[in-house]
Amino acid sequence: MNIQQLSHETGIGVDTLRIWERRYGEPTPGRDARGHRSYTTAQVDALRIVKKLQNFGQRPSKIFALSSQQRVALLQRIAADKLPDDHRLKRLIDEMTPQQMATELAEQYDRLGLNTFIHQYVTPLLQQLDHGWTTGQLSIAREHLISDQLENLLKGELAGMTRAGAPQIVFLTLSGERHKIGLLLAAILFQQAGLPVIWLSEELPLSEIPELARTLGVSGVAMSFSSYYASRQAKQDLRSLRRQLDSDIKIIAGGCAVQQMASLPNLLICTDLEQIPQLARRHFIHPPGRENHR
Repeated sequence: MNIQQLSHETGIGVDTLRIWERRYGEPTPGRDARGHRSYTTAQVDALRIVKKLQNFGQRPSKIFALSSQQRVALLQRIAADKLPDDHRLKRLIDEMTPQQMATELAEQYDRLGLNTFIHQYVTPLLQQLDHGWTTGQLSIAREHLISDQLENLLKGELAGMTRAGAPQIVFLTLSGERHKIGLLLAAILFQQAGLPVIWLSEELPLSEIPELARTLGVSGVAMSFSSYYASRQAKQDLRSLRRQLDSDIKIIAGGCAVQQMASLPNLLICTDLEQIPQLARRHFIHPPGRENHR
Protein backbone atom coordinates (compact mmCIF):
# COMPACT_ATOMS: atom_id res chain seq x y z
CA MET A 1 0.00 0.00 0.00
CA ASN A 2 1.09 3.62 -0.50
CA ILE A 3 1.54 6.22 2.22
CA GLN A 4 -1.98 7.65 1.80
CA GLN A 5 -3.45 4.18 2.29
CA LEU A 6 -1.21 3.62 5.32
CA SER A 7 -2.43 6.90 6.78
CA HIS A 8 -6.05 5.90 6.19
CA GLU A 9 -5.57 2.50 7.83
CA THR A 10 -3.80 3.81 10.92
CA GLY A 11 -5.35 7.27 11.40
CA ILE A 12 -1.87 8.83 11.42
CA GLY A 13 -1.33 11.81 9.15
CA VAL A 14 0.91 11.52 6.08
CA ASP A 15 3.10 14.40 7.30
CA THR A 16 3.51 12.69 10.68
CA LEU A 17 4.49 9.41 9.03
CA ARG A 18 7.17 11.20 7.00
CA ILE A 19 8.49 13.03 10.07
CA TRP A 20 8.71 9.75 11.99
CA GLU A 21 10.56 8.13 9.09
CA ARG A 22 13.14 10.93 9.04
CA ARG A 23 13.45 11.28 12.80
CA TYR A 24 13.11 7.70 14.06
CA GLY A 25 13.61 5.51 10.98
CA GLU A 26 10.05 4.16 11.18
CA PRO A 27 7.98 3.25 9.35
CA THR A 28 10.63 2.12 6.88
CA PRO A 29 9.07 1.95 3.41
CA GLY A 30 9.88 -0.29 0.53
CA ARG A 31 10.09 1.28 -2.89
CA ASP A 32 8.22 0.37 -6.05
CA ALA A 33 9.64 0.57 -9.58
CA ARG A 34 9.02 4.33 -9.64
CA GLY A 35 10.65 4.86 -6.27
CA HIS A 36 7.38 5.53 -4.46
CA ARG A 37 6.98 4.41 -0.86
CA SER A 38 5.18 1.12 -0.22
CA TYR A 39 4.17 -0.47 3.08
CA THR A 40 3.11 -3.87 4.37
CA THR A 41 0.18 -4.97 6.52
CA ALA A 42 2.68 -5.81 9.28
CA GLN A 43 3.62 -2.12 9.39
CA VAL A 44 -0.05 -1.22 9.76
CA ASP A 45 -0.30 -3.44 12.83
CA ALA A 46 2.92 -2.01 14.28
CA LEU A 47 1.76 1.58 13.80
CA ARG A 48 -1.60 0.85 15.41
CA ILE A 49 0.30 -0.16 18.54
CA VAL A 50 2.29 3.08 18.33
CA LYS A 51 -0.95 5.05 18.06
CA LYS A 52 -2.46 3.18 21.02
CA LEU A 53 0.57 4.07 23.12
CA GLN A 54 0.24 7.69 22.05
CA ASN A 55 -3.39 7.64 23.17
CA PHE A 56 -2.11 6.57 26.58
CA GLY A 57 0.17 9.62 26.68
CA GLN A 58 3.45 8.04 25.55
CA ARG A 59 5.76 10.26 23.47
CA PRO A 60 6.97 9.08 20.03
CA SER A 61 10.60 9.45 21.12
CA LYS A 62 10.05 6.94 23.92
CA ILE A 63 7.94 4.59 21.79
CA PHE A 64 10.39 4.37 18.91
CA ALA A 65 13.27 3.75 21.30
CA LEU A 66 11.63 0.39 22.14
CA SER A 67 11.60 -2.81 20.14
CA SER A 68 8.28 -4.06 18.77
CA GLN A 69 8.10 -6.67 21.55
CA GLN A 70 8.80 -4.02 24.21
CA ARG A 71 6.03 -1.80 22.78
CA VAL A 72 3.50 -4.62 23.03
CA ALA A 73 4.59 -5.34 26.60
CA LEU A 74 4.33 -1.64 27.52
CA LEU A 75 0.86 -1.41 25.99
CA GLN A 76 -0.30 -4.46 27.93
CA ARG A 77 1.12 -3.07 31.16
CA ILE A 78 -0.42 0.39 30.75
CA ALA A 79 -3.79 -1.01 29.70
CA ALA A 80 -3.83 -3.45 32.61
CA ASP A 81 -3.13 -0.62 35.06
CA LYS A 82 -6.20 1.25 33.81
CA LEU A 83 -8.59 -1.68 34.07
CA PRO A 84 -10.64 -2.59 37.13
CA ASP A 85 -9.81 -5.89 38.79
CA ASP A 86 -13.25 -7.46 38.45
CA HIS A 87 -13.39 -11.25 38.33
CA ARG A 88 -17.05 -11.27 37.30
CA LEU A 89 -16.26 -9.22 34.21
CA LYS A 90 -13.37 -11.51 33.35
CA ARG A 91 -15.56 -14.56 33.76
CA LEU A 92 -18.20 -13.05 31.45
CA ILE A 93 -15.57 -12.27 28.86
CA ASP A 94 -13.67 -15.55 29.04
CA GLU A 95 -16.16 -18.26 29.97
CA MET A 96 -19.86 -17.49 29.75
CA THR A 97 -22.23 -18.80 27.08
CA PRO A 98 -24.50 -16.27 25.32
CA GLN A 99 -27.41 -17.21 27.60
CA GLN A 100 -25.26 -16.83 30.69
CA MET A 101 -24.05 -13.45 29.42
CA ALA A 102 -27.63 -12.26 28.91
CA THR A 103 -28.58 -13.40 32.42
CA GLU A 104 -25.51 -11.81 34.02
CA LEU A 105 -26.06 -8.48 32.25
CA ALA A 106 -29.76 -8.39 33.18
CA GLU A 107 -28.99 -9.24 36.82
CA GLN A 108 -26.37 -6.52 37.06
CA TYR A 109 -28.75 -3.99 35.50
CA ASP A 110 -31.53 -4.88 37.96
CA ARG A 111 -29.13 -4.76 40.90
CA LEU A 112 -27.35 -1.50 40.04
CA GLY A 113 -29.95 0.60 38.24
CA LEU A 114 -29.37 2.28 34.89
CA ASN A 115 -26.81 4.99 35.72
CA THR A 116 -24.62 2.87 37.94
CA PHE A 117 -24.87 -0.05 35.51
CA ILE A 118 -23.58 2.12 32.66
CA HIS A 119 -20.79 3.90 34.52
CA GLN A 120 -19.58 1.20 36.91
CA TYR A 121 -20.25 -1.99 34.95
CA VAL A 122 -20.60 -1.39 31.21
CA THR A 123 -17.77 1.15 30.90
CA PRO A 124 -15.23 -1.17 32.61
CA LEU A 125 -16.56 -4.06 30.50
CA LEU A 126 -15.88 -2.12 27.30
CA GLN A 127 -12.39 -1.30 28.57
CA GLN A 128 -11.77 -4.99 29.14
CA LEU A 129 -13.00 -5.84 25.64
CA ASP A 130 -10.80 -3.18 24.07
CA HIS A 131 -7.81 -4.37 26.08
CA GLY A 132 -8.39 -7.98 25.08
CA TRP A 133 -8.72 -7.12 21.40
CA THR A 134 -5.67 -4.84 21.44
CA THR A 135 -3.42 -7.41 23.07
CA GLY A 136 -4.70 -10.35 21.04
CA GLN A 137 -6.12 -12.13 24.10
CA LEU A 138 -9.70 -11.87 22.82
CA SER A 139 -10.92 -13.04 19.43
CA ILE A 140 -13.03 -10.77 17.26
CA ALA A 141 -15.79 -13.39 17.30
CA ARG A 142 -15.87 -13.46 21.11
CA GLU A 143 -15.89 -9.67 21.31
CA HIS A 144 -18.84 -9.50 18.89
CA LEU A 145 -20.69 -12.18 20.84
CA ILE A 146 -20.43 -10.15 24.05
CA SER A 147 -21.23 -6.85 22.31
CA ASP A 148 -24.36 -8.33 20.74
CA GLN A 149 -25.72 -9.44 24.13
CA LEU A 150 -25.03 -6.03 25.61
CA GLU A 151 -26.58 -4.25 22.64
CA ASN A 152 -29.75 -6.35 22.90
CA LEU A 153 -30.20 -5.29 26.52
CA LEU A 154 -29.42 -1.63 25.91
CA LYS A 155 -31.66 -1.27 22.85
CA GLY A 156 -34.52 -2.65 24.90
CA GLU A 157 -33.80 -0.01 27.54
CA LEU A 158 -33.75 2.74 24.90
CA ALA A 159 -37.06 1.58 23.45
CA GLY A 160 -38.61 1.49 26.91
CA MET A 161 -37.65 5.11 27.52
CA THR A 162 -39.04 6.48 24.24
CA ARG A 163 -40.63 9.87 24.80
CA ALA A 164 -43.50 11.47 22.95
CA GLY A 165 -42.75 14.18 20.43
CA ALA A 166 -40.31 14.65 17.58
CA PRO A 167 -36.73 13.49 18.21
CA GLN A 168 -34.20 16.19 18.94
CA ILE A 169 -31.06 14.13 18.26
CA VAL A 170 -30.49 11.31 15.77
CA PHE A 171 -27.80 8.78 16.72
CA LEU A 172 -26.10 6.97 13.84
CA THR A 173 -22.84 5.45 12.62
CA LEU A 174 -21.14 6.03 9.30
CA SER A 175 -20.35 3.24 6.88
CA GLY A 176 -17.24 1.44 8.11
CA GLU A 177 -17.82 1.98 11.85
CA ARG A 178 -18.76 -1.38 13.37
CA HIS A 179 -18.64 -0.43 17.04
CA LYS A 180 -21.89 1.06 18.32
CA ILE A 181 -22.08 0.32 22.04
CA GLY A 182 -20.54 3.60 23.20
CA LEU A 183 -22.93 5.57 20.98
CA LEU A 184 -25.88 3.54 22.27
CA LEU A 185 -24.90 4.37 25.84
CA ALA A 186 -24.76 8.05 24.88
CA ALA A 187 -28.23 7.87 23.32
CA ILE A 188 -29.67 6.39 26.52
CA LEU A 189 -28.04 9.05 28.69
CA PHE A 190 -29.19 11.92 26.45
CA GLN A 191 -32.71 10.56 26.51
CA GLN A 192 -32.54 10.13 30.28
CA ALA A 193 -31.48 13.80 30.47
CA GLY A 194 -34.81 14.73 28.89
CA LEU A 195 -34.17 14.78 25.14
CA PRO A 196 -36.23 12.68 22.71
CA VAL A 197 -33.80 10.72 20.52
CA ILE A 198 -33.95 8.39 17.54
CA TRP A 199 -31.52 5.48 17.14
CA LEU A 200 -30.53 4.10 13.73
CA SER A 201 -29.03 0.63 13.89
CA GLU A 202 -27.78 0.44 10.30
CA GLU A 203 -24.72 2.30 9.06
CA LEU A 204 -25.29 5.23 6.71
CA PRO A 205 -23.22 6.89 4.00
CA LEU A 206 -22.31 10.44 4.94
CA SER A 207 -24.07 11.85 1.88
CA GLU A 208 -27.50 10.81 3.20
CA ILE A 209 -27.23 12.43 6.62
CA PRO A 210 -28.09 16.06 5.74
CA GLU A 211 -31.39 15.12 4.08
CA LEU A 212 -32.21 12.71 6.91
CA ALA A 213 -31.62 15.45 9.50
CA ARG A 214 -33.85 17.87 7.59
CA THR A 215 -36.60 15.27 7.21
CA LEU A 216 -36.56 14.41 10.90
CA GLY A 217 -36.29 18.04 11.96
CA VAL A 218 -33.62 17.25 14.55
CA SER A 219 -31.41 19.82 16.26
CA GLY A 220 -28.48 17.41 16.63
CA VAL A 221 -26.70 14.54 14.88
CA ALA A 222 -24.61 12.26 17.11
CA MET A 223 -21.93 9.84 15.88
CA SER A 224 -19.07 7.86 17.36
CA PHE A 225 -15.69 6.97 15.91
CA SER A 226 -13.94 4.15 17.73
CA SER A 227 -10.21 3.50 17.81
CA TYR A 228 -10.72 1.14 14.86
CA TYR A 229 -11.96 4.00 12.65
CA ALA A 230 -9.07 5.89 11.09
CA SER A 231 -8.68 9.20 12.91
CA ARG A 232 -7.77 11.10 9.76
CA GLN A 233 -10.86 9.79 7.99
CA ALA A 234 -13.09 10.63 10.97
CA LYS A 235 -11.91 14.24 10.95
CA GLN A 236 -12.39 14.51 7.19
CA ASP A 237 -15.90 13.08 7.52
CA LEU A 238 -16.82 15.57 10.23
CA ARG A 239 -15.50 18.52 8.24
CA SER A 240 -17.42 17.36 5.19
CA LEU A 241 -20.64 16.83 7.16
CA ARG A 242 -20.31 20.28 8.76
CA ARG A 243 -20.19 21.86 5.30
CA GLN A 244 -23.26 19.93 4.09
CA LEU A 245 -25.42 20.06 7.21
CA ASP A 246 -27.66 22.97 8.16
CA SER A 247 -25.48 25.31 10.21
CA ASP A 248 -27.98 25.35 13.10
CA ILE A 249 -27.84 21.57 13.57
CA LYS A 250 -25.25 20.56 16.13
CA ILE A 251 -22.90 17.62 15.56
CA ILE A 252 -21.99 15.52 18.58
CA ALA A 253 -18.93 13.32 18.06
CA GLY A 254 -17.28 10.90 20.44
CA GLY A 255 -14.71 8.14 20.48
CA CYS A 256 -10.94 7.73 20.39
CA ALA A 257 -10.61 8.75 16.73
CA VAL A 258 -11.79 12.34 17.36
CA GLN A 259 -10.05 13.14 20.64
CA GLN A 260 -7.70 15.63 18.93
CA MET A 261 -10.34 17.08 16.59
CA ALA A 262 -9.96 20.77 15.77
CA SER A 263 -12.87 23.07 16.56
CA LEU A 264 -15.70 23.39 14.04
CA PRO A 265 -18.87 25.50 14.26
CA ASN A 266 -21.53 23.73 16.34
CA LEU A 267 -19.34 20.65 16.82
CA LEU A 268 -19.45 19.15 20.31
CA ILE A 269 -16.75 16.61 21.16
CA CYS A 270 -17.82 14.24 23.94
CA THR A 271 -15.15 11.81 25.11
CA ASP A 272 -16.65 11.01 28.51
CA LEU A 273 -20.17 9.76 29.22
CA GLU A 274 -20.13 11.80 32.43
CA GLN A 275 -20.25 14.96 30.26
CA ILE A 276 -23.65 14.15 28.76
CA PRO A 277 -26.06 15.67 31.32
CA GLN A 278 -24.19 18.99 31.13
CA LEU A 279 -24.06 18.91 27.31
CA ALA A 280 -27.78 18.18 27.15
CA ARG A 281 -28.66 21.08 29.44
CA ARG A 282 -26.25 23.60 27.98
CA HIS A 283 -26.70 22.97 24.26
CA PHE A 284 -30.18 21.49 23.85
CA ILE A 285 -32.42 22.07 26.87
CA HIS A 286 -31.17 25.59 27.72
CA PRO A 287 -29.05 26.55 24.70
CA PRO A 288 -27.37 30.00 24.49
CA GLY A 289 -29.55 32.59 22.79
CA ARG A 290 -32.81 31.01 23.96
CA GLU A 291 -33.47 33.44 26.80
CA ASN A 292 -36.94 34.93 26.93
CA HIS A 293 -37.28 38.07 24.84
CA ARG A 294 -39.92 40.52 25.97
